[in-house]
Amino acid sequence: MRRIFFVFVILTGLSWSRTWSESGDGLALMKVEAGARPSGMAGAFVSLTGDPMTAVYNPAGVVANDRFTASFGHVVYWENIRFETGYFATRLQGRFYLHGGIRYARVDDLQGRFFSTLDPAFITEFDAHDLSIKSGLAYKVNDKISAGFAMGWFFEKIDTWRGSSFNIDLGVRMAINNHIDAGASVTNLGSSFQLTQSGQPSSRDITLPTTYRLGGSYRYQKYLGAMDMVVVDEELHLHAGAEADLHELFSLRGGYMFNYDSKNLTAGASFHHRNMTFDYAFVPYTNDLGTTHLFNITFRL
Repeated sequence: MRRIFFVFVILTGLSWSRTWSESGDGLALMKVEAGARPSGMAGAFVSLTGDPMTAVYNPAGVVANDRFTASFGHVVYWENIRFETGYFATRLQGRFYLHGGIRYARVDDLQGRFFSTLDPAFITEFDAHDLSIKSGLAYKVNDKISAGFAMGWFFEKIDTWRGSSFNIDLGVRMAINNHIDAGASVTNLGSSFQLTQSGQPSSRDITLPTTYRLGGSYRYQKYLGAMDMVVVDEELHLHAGAEADLHELFSLRGGYMFNYDSKNLTAGASFHHRNMTFDYAFVPYTNDLGTTHLFNITFRL
């Protein structure tokens, strides 16, 4: 069964070479890290499991959710960008697992400039919205290998302009031994779309924020380390994260993102109580972009 994993890794590598010839990615708000726990670990999440938010990074990672598990998140970026998430995962009959979720982002009070013979510098305000709705299945091939997919729609609205596109995610995960896991995924695969408005010419073609991930993690007792190679926007990035379960009620984590213009260090913590977990992440940005605080609450039934 290990051949399944290595074939997928090879196909993922071939797909990377094609992305370097594309341009014009849209849905920029869908590129930020999803959830407080992944953000606290700098998004090094493709090989991890046990959290419904893993579906954003690798749909094969939900196989550890034997009970119905749901996670809801909220974050505000730079005062006027709001980001909401909601994901669930549960085991179906046999080796199948169902998962799904929603990511919604909104930017308020954007300024637009219109030119006319009466007022050549008329300024108005408008909003921008990005929405992702997805659902899929994961299959536990055996005790070591799992594979999964998700499919759904992206919707983008900027002022009165609208567009949408169907997209899919594919992923595979393998437990190499009792301490080491590996994962690979390609997310947001789909055709380009255009923003349209009645009576107006359509926008240029906008490509999806397709992302390729390949990584691994190592767990020793109460400590976890993970590292991912991520290709997005035609650039290769390295994400490294670590997590420590300091107490049965408390976990601490941190990470670093390499080769980004305005983000690098991340940190976070979790507080556990019975069947509920409260996650927090602290993400400082450079270039005077301020600091972001992310919150998630996860419960298991």
